[in-house]
Amino acid sequence: MKREFKLPDLGEGVQEGQVLRLLVAAGEHVDEDQLIMEVETDKAAVEIPSPYTGVITEWHVNEQQVVNVGDLMVTYADDPDAPAAKVAPRRAAASGDGRARPAATAVATAPASDGSAPAGPRRPASPAVRKLARQLGVDLQQVTGSGPGGRVVRADVEGFASGAATAPVSAPVSASVSTPVSAPVSASAPLAGRPDTDAHGPVVRETITQTRKAIAGIMARAWATIPHVTDSNDADVTDLDRLRHGYNESMPPERRLGMLAFVIRAVARGLQAHPIVNASLDESTGEIVYKRYFNIAIGVQTERGLVAPVLHGADTLTIPEINTRLGEMVERARRGTFSLEDAQGATYTISNAGAMGPTRYSTPIITPPQVAVLAVGRSRLQPWIVDGRPETRLVMPLSHSMDHRVIDGANEMAFMAQLIGDLENPGRLML
Repeated sequence: MKREFKLPDLGEGVQEGQVLRLLVAAGEHVDEDQLIMEVETDKAAVEIPSPYTGVITEWHVNEQQVVNVGDLMVTYADDPDAPAAKVAPRRAAASGDGRARPAATAVATAPASDGSAPAGPRRPASPAVRKLARQLGVDLQQVTGSGPGGRVVRADVEGFASGAATAPVSAPVSASVSTPVSAPVSASAPLAGRPDTDAHGPVVRETITQTRKAIAGIMARAWATIPHVTDSNDADVTDLDRLRHGYNESMPPERRLGMLAFVIRAVARGLQAHPIVNASLDESTGEIVYKRYFNIAIGVQTERGLVAPVLHGADTLTIPEINTRLGEMVERARRGTFSLEDAQGATYTISNAGAMGPTRYSTPIITPPQVAVLAVGRSRLQPWIVDGRPETRLVMPLSHSMDHRVIDGANEMAFMAQLIGDLENPGRLML
């Protein structure tokens, strides 16, 4: 029987993507849930699993092609040499707003690990989590999901692999969480693209990635429509850095705290105290929407460009938990293995600009529908007046842009006063 597979809804606001790789050739047999292609959206690189077991008879797309939700991707036929399928084709689950969700999140009946009989409801999990489970040799049917609706998340798989039933969000990871969020990009790196010439000499033409197209579109729209006002300030973080180093002396490398974790904690406290900074503007209804959740996006420089994975529920996390989550987010972003859910729902953004180089102050651009963004420059020792006397202190530069349609100067300055006060009096961050 002939079956067709069309590109499913990849998440809120995602309507197109670029086919990075076709993982299976036409004429090959595939099993249900086997990864068949990788598609890059403006938020993440997504591995698409097969919704059927059968033979791929025809690909209707090519690598590097831009595709839209609903486009025909591949045609299947039954494999006459394969045993009868035990698993019914999965269907895309419907969300509360009536839109179809990718089949990877649907629940179906899965065969038992020994192939003898069905093992019960198939565990819901994203393609990235399924890939991780295969890499670690974990049977998802044996893992208890801690996500919404019993969804298996990355921490569940990692915890099961390490011998625990579930992994707490504060569990240490092997990668050093003190790694800067952004790493310098070599300006002398060889160019990858198509050689060409213009009227003046040789050039190289490179196809714009979905990530770069998204960045360009969002930044141009934001700069053209949002009246930005940027407030530049300094925070004396000498005491904070001393506290951080004192804590780190007794910790293994993977548990040592980076300065950004304290900044995130201070921002989360500030957003709770000043709801207007965590709001958005709904121009269609003429309303300000106050978000009662606090999800902070962190700009991460990767080979694909700048991406912003989201730290969900930042207000509920301790500083060590923030530090661990941050390390996991950065590692997944650089490997290109974070899911669409990891990049959605942000209410505020932090750019760790100082990690890229000796940046002091800047004009960070707001990502709509958010109404503010913070750029953290590189801290450095400099003369500072303390109790009327000059001292050498560690000073962190902060640049904060606000949407002046929504936030007035007095509101923004009150938010920054609390943020700086928390950074200069780190005991407050432990409350």
